[in-house]
Amino acid sequence: MTPQVKPLSYRHRNLFFTLLATVFFLSLPFLFLYATGYRFNFNQTSLVSTGGLYVAVERTGAEIYINGELVRETRVFRRAFYSQGLEAATHRIHVQKEGHHTWVKELPVYPHLVTEAQAFNLPLTPQVRVISPWQTESGVMVLTSSSTVLTNATASNQYLFEHKASTSTLASNSEFSSLITLFETSATSTVTNRANTALNDLLPTATSQEATTTKEWRGVRLYEGEEGNVYATFVGSLSQMPYYYCADSFPPYQPSATTTKGVTAGISATDVALAANLDDKLPLEVQTVSIETPCDPTIQLDRKGEMVSYFDFFPNSTDLVLLAQASGVYAVEIDNRAWQNRQPILLGEDLRAVVQNGTIYIYDGQYIYQVLINQSWF
Repeated sequence: MTPQVKPLSYRHRNLFFTLLATVFFLSLPFLFLYATGYRFNFNQTSLVSTGGLYVAVERTGAEIYINGELVRETRVFRRAFYSQGLEAATHRIHVQKEGHHTWVKELPVYPHLVTEAQAFNLPLTPQVRVISPWQTESGVMVLTSSSTVLTNATASNQYLFEHKASTSTLASNSEFSSLITLFETSATSTVTNRANTALNDLLPTATSQEATTTKEWRGVRLYEGEEGNVYATFVGSLSQMPYYYCADSFPPYQPSATTTKGVTAGISATDVALAANLDDKLPLEVQTVSIETPCDPTIQLDRKGEMVSYFDFFPNSTDLVLLAQASGVYAVEIDNRAWQNRQPILLGEDLRAVVQNGTIYIYDGQYIYQVLINQSWF
């Protein structure tokens, strides 16, 4: 006999509808509180206000830690991590990857708001392409003297070291001849920009008379001020200004006394699992600068007491600045919340640098090195 499924009676359908509707309306306040950042604290037996943290990472295979707890390893299509349910306090974030410098930052989390940060990890051993004034007939670069730069970097192209080679038997390298003019131009650019009084009038009063070099890109202006300091000022639309330009001071990170296995400073296993599927979907409001907030969006870059011979934007970034100094060429983040992360691009004494068409070239007085960003860093 074929089994027959009888429909629910009108009374039962009405009962189920009433039950589900009641559960839905009763859960609405709890869903609203959860979405706006409230969590139940079992230790205090009360609701507490929480916030979120969004960290963007440039590299795949990088590990993201919050307060010492591993929360994500980045993948090809997920290079960012959003963690919600964090207690309103200062948290320590570090992003690390084998063979790369570690990015560390202490950031405040506020109730019902998402704090954003951009991490970067440069390789411990950078990869460069050596460009020599001389080459063989087949195009192989010839080094007639040793290179101290190559003790800290790896060459991507083939080269020959011929200490006793006669330059009369070698072919000149036209690429080197054209690139060396870039360094001559960068050395004299401070003189030509000094006469740009109209642009200097737009800079803060304390530094406008001393400003010698100015670069501007995507609403961010870099310039040299008094005593050789380098400043970044946001001059674009307020709606696009990163929050760190006008961030308030906050207390340093203090490890939570209630940290237990699986729960670190307010990060529950549920929150981590949920955040792993959210990525760019932020239920809380991202922290921005209010129009009513008085703010001077100018940040002084940390040069560690060394004079800066050249500065420019790191290619394709308005958050990082390239600084050429006596001990090497560095990438320094503009974000000065807690501190500014600083990582070497290439180490060496009195190196000169220039950024041309999104490519970093470095000159040590003998050879030019093209830093391979696309191939080895991203």
